[in-house]
Amino acid sequence: MIKLEAVAKTFPPERIILKNISLNLEKGGWIWLLGDTGVGKSVLLKITYGVEVPTEGSVQVLGQDVPNLGEKELARLRRRIGIVFQDIRLFEDRSARDNIAQVLRALGMRYQDAVDKAQHWLDRIGMGEYSSRCPFELSIGQRQKVALARALAKEPELMLLDEPFSALDEKETREMLKILGEVNHKGTTIFAVSHEHEVLHFLPGRILSLTPEGIR
Repeated sequence: MIKLEAVAKTFPPERIILKNISLNLEKGGWIWLLGDTGVGKSVLLKITYGVEVPTEGSVQVLGQDVPNLGEKELARLRRRIGIVFQDIRLFEDRSARDNIAQVLRALGMRYQDAVDKAQHWLDRIGMGEYSSRCPFELSIGQRQKVALARALAKEPELMLLDEPFSALDEKETREMLKILGEVNHKGTTIFAVSHEHEVLHFLPGRILSLTPEGIR
């Protein structure tokens, strides 16, 4: 599902972000990669998604050699992936429901089916009553929930989560983890990164640490 081998990333002139990163995540698995701010967690997730290109090493995702994919092939791969970016990336001029429905429409879903499914997932995450509000009318935590619902609505084979609960309290985090646990149980693979070591005691899945020396 995800196979990283000896991945390194250096930004000019000689700023080393990642070095010798190897990781194997099987289908249906769940990995939390924890590490301090600035250690390269987001960069590694972007490399996995094809936003960044590794300086060295190989990146296999869903059977595809990500760094060597063309634009069309990469777009097809991303249709199979749900992602929550750290900076959320919602359309500010569209409602929460429309933010989700637009993604589903791009996947070929009929308009009303897309709207209905978007509403379903907003209801699931406890944001149903806010479905007609635009992101600028929502709190950061509420925006994170909408981004998560958007990723879930795709029913992806793989979910990539970058600090998905940073603005949520413990109760809300547990609620979101329960939903993620349900989709993971049904076969969705999850790769998540976070700096929040304090939630270790209730995180499901396999927990690894990212340090300047690599993954342990």
